[in-house]
Amino acid sequence: MKKAIYYLLILGATLFTSCDPMDEIYDDIDANGGIEGVDFISGSLDYTLTEDDYELVATEIDSVEYFASEELAQEVIPIILASTHPVLGEGSLINVTYDLFSPSEVETLSTSETLSNVYGIDDYLSTSYETASEGTFVALTYNAAVDFYTLTSDDFVTIGNALSSKYPDAADSASSFSNFERREDNDSYWSNSMIVEGLSILFGDDYTSGEVLSVSFAIYNGSSGTESLVVQYNGYSFLELEDVTVDVADALGTEYTFTGDDYDTVGTELASTYPEPAASVGSYSNFERRTDNDAYWSDDMILEAVNLVLPASTEGDIYVVTYDIYNGSAVTETITLEYSSGVYIYSDIVSEESTAEIEAIVAKNNGEWEFPYLVTESDYELLDLSYGNFDSSSIYKLEIFLKSLLPYAQSGDTVSVQYEYYDGSTNEKYSIANFDGTNWSIPEDVEATTFQYGFEDGEWLPDNTIVYTLLSADYTLIADAFSDVYPDATGSVANYSNFDRRVGNAAEWTDEMLVEAFNVLLDSIDPSAEEGQKYDVVFVIYNGSTTAETFSLIKTGGVWVDNN
Repeated sequence: MKKAIYYLLILGATLFTSCDPMDEIYDDIDANGGIEGVDFISGSLDYTLTEDDYELVATEIDSVEYFASEELAQEVIPIILASTHPVLGEGSLINVTYDLFSPSEVETLSTSETLSNVYGIDDYLSTSYETASEGTFVALTYNAAVDFYTLTSDDFVTIGNALSSKYPDAADSASSFSNFERREDNDSYWSNSMIVEGLSILFGDDYTSGEVLSVSFAIYNGSSGTESLVVQYNGYSFLELEDVTVDVADALGTEYTFTGDDYDTVGTELASTYPEPAASVGSYSNFERRTDNDAYWSDDMILEAVNLVLPASTEGDIYVVTYDIYNGSAVTETITLEYSSGVYIYSDIVSEESTAEIEAIVAKNNGEWEFPYLVTESDYELLDLSYGNFDSSSIYKLEIFLKSLLPYAQSGDTVSVQYEYYDGSTNEKYSIANFDGTNWSIPEDVEATTFQYGFEDGEWLPDNTIVYTLLSADYTLIADAFSDVYPDATGSVANYSNFDRRVGNAAEWTDEMLVEAFNVLLDSIDPSAEEGQKYDVVFVIYNGSTTAETFSLIKTGGVWVDNN
């Protein structure tokens, strides 16, 4: 026993001093004719790698407690087994359970169906992808119903006020001129991400997760104009759908642009109600939109004015109305109206035919499909991440961030997240975070994996051998299949449910006969087995007493051959 322990210590030392530990270990064993004082045994067992096992090969796996690939596992695990199971000999099998790096992958699905929001997506995927497991992420391409909205002057003021401390020059410009400055070299410049940030503040949670919105707004890029962005609400904020465009006017219906006569009509009809604003619109043929001016026209006043000039229409009809305003410069403004109960009202309703093909990432979490939280450019800045991504040393910041994002989370809650991660290169990463009642945790992308290793020709090798023990029905199957060929032998099998292995006996089953029999059996239980698949077939024999025997076969050339 002392010799066995001493040899184990030598094995451990060898692992840390040799360039190729496997070769040296096996050469050492072979050169000494085995381990002195230790008898090798053949066995089959299950084994789960421990923390000490990973530490044993820390250099090979970069000091983590998982394997980066199956190839690395198959290269390194034999080193561990040589140290942990030195007395197992030829023919031994170990089912090794270990942690394998397995990042979340994104499935790809596509449908021509029109889905309005996350509820429609959940209904669709729950029936069309019933087999999806928890934590599955899907890139779903579908037709999204599109809603429409045009920013008003009041909206620009709301956005400007909310972002005044973060983007002071840009916010002041938006509030003052009711447009977004789009010249990049200007201190008041609004980027797309800033505009989308403003929309998230403006709309809050007025929309359902998954809803798509085409937002039109006034801009200034050296001259006045109009732009639009297509955005989607993901349950937390709005995100820009960069490659999606929608023709707002065509989708909505009727376009209307104010004429000189329309401004005159408004000036006359509302002179007594709004003396100074009416006088201004009559004189300048535009609506004054500076809030600190006595001639200011509010959104409600403009709606009242528009109702004076638009023709009566049919219930539910949509008009896209464009008119001139003055907000420090002469620009235009566009609003969307719906005819309802004899008057025009502000509306973001759009015809059911208005759709756009989009791709959205959704995740299955707690049995339902949801939009993951997408870490934005602003979030990375908030977390002081210069490169716009996380790595192994900073992922804890995301866990802290989730705590502030979801302050009312309960123990056991989970949430899907989508973020950039750097591990030698930067890639999109998807995770299901868990809350333990105090903290959120982002699980490592590892999963427990089991693979079999066999001791063959003096070394441990990855082994796909399946151990199969014959059932009562299997003896009957073989007896029936060969009753005409080997009547005495099969009669014995049928009567005793065992194979007679007494040499020279009339009922004897030779190795060649067993190979024939097990070909029929294995083709029956595993007809699609791949080339190279191995089986250890365990069966009852009679050789003067009743005992068990194991017979090894491998599929070669499409048939099962002796592999003993």
